[in-house]
Amino acid sequence: MKRSVVLLIVAAVFLTFGCAEKSKALLSEDYLKMSNEDLLRYYYRLNDEIESEERQSGPEVGIGIGSIGRRVGGGIGVGTGFTGYTAEDLRRRRIDVRIEMNRRGLVP
Repeated sequence: MKRSVVLLIVAAVFLTFGCAEKSKALLSEDYLKMSNEDLLRYYYRLNDEIESEERQSGPEVGIGIGSIGRRVGGGIGVGTGFTGYTAEDLRRRRIDVRIEMNRRGLVP
């Protein structure tokens, strides 16, 4: 039982850090040096990442069964889902990119 719980916690941590790393990678790109086509692609990638970060998942239900030696145990958990962070940094970057696109005469 404890092993299952530890595995679930580790999986949740990796998922959270994976999403954060994707956002950091997007924010580290220099949009001012991009070509017009790359800037448009970057703008849409920002939109997609903002949407995925803020999408609230539905209710989550977890069931676990485990055994240690001759003892068997089980459990069930219900949660409201993870809303993610608010993606403020990504939104600010999207505004900056949109201003740069307007300066270049690009329309998404």
